[in-house]
Amino acid sequence: MSSTMCTNCLLTDKTPGISFNTHGLCNYCEGYEKMQVQGEKKLIDFLNLYRNKKGKYDCMVGISGGRDSTYTLWKLVNDYKLKVLAIHYDNPFTSEQAKRNMEKTAEILGIDIIKWRFPEGEHLNA
Repeated sequence: MSSTMCTNCLLTDKTPGISFNTHGLCNYCEGYEKMQVQGEKKLIDFLNLYRNKKGKYDCMVGISGGRDSTYTLWKLVNDYKLKVLAIHYDNPFTSEQAKRNMEKTAEILGIDIIKWRFPEGEHLNA
């Protein structure tokens, strides 16, 4: 049983909410707008708008214990001096290594992590 596939990104018709135009291009590719990079100064200006002078945190960052979220967290804390609250959804696929990574990262950066999980099996009903 073959499926329709986007001629650009290779997403299939099994992707939720996907549709294809007459040329086989999916709606996600049709609606894609290239990100306009404005530079680090613009980023810093943006981050400065959200610094919380009175509160404990400037922002929340979702973390998984993997490289990408750990690096993002490190960058925000070390380079941009933000007060970050890390958030982690402790799903059934979170490895023990990822859990150790998050704990060690929180310890090194001196940040708080909030972890939450659905009751056993509840995520399957969502």
